[in-house]
Amino acid sequence: MALSRIIAYDQARGNVTYWYRDHQRGGQPTEETVSRQTFIGRMVQHSLPKGGERIRSYALQATCNLKQVRDRLMSVLQVAVQQAMQVLGATIRQRSYRVRMRVTLGRDRLICPQCGTDLWLWQVWHPQYGVVYDELERMKAGV
Repeated sequence: MALSRIIAYDQARGNVTYWYRDHQRGGQPTEETVSRQTFIGRMVQHSLPKGGERIRSYALQATCNLKQVRDRLMSVLQVAVQQAMQVLGATIRQRSYRVRMRVTLGRDRLICPQCGTDLWLWQVWHPQYGVVYDELERMKAGV
């Protein structure tokens, strides 16, 4: 902050009066009087630590463009996600568990390797999540 922005300093009361451009009101100059502790706190937050370098942001990272870019990206991403879900969702919903396992593993896991008969799927257990599917619980619930 330039020293020319400090209008007055009341040493007896400990108040500092300064002006700034209020961007919420169209950039018009606004005066504010605060205590010296508040003023110092506001100024210190803009100083860099020892050895720190100020990085100027341009283009997409500039704060003046950030809201506009974020809004555009969010609208484009929402459309892209909806289109992807329509394309992918239709193909995933058409395949059953058995077909997906056959495609993934290259063989049908629900056929007994010894006798070749169909196996019944009672429970699916995952090392991280525990029991994922339990047919007995589904039967008890009436599903």
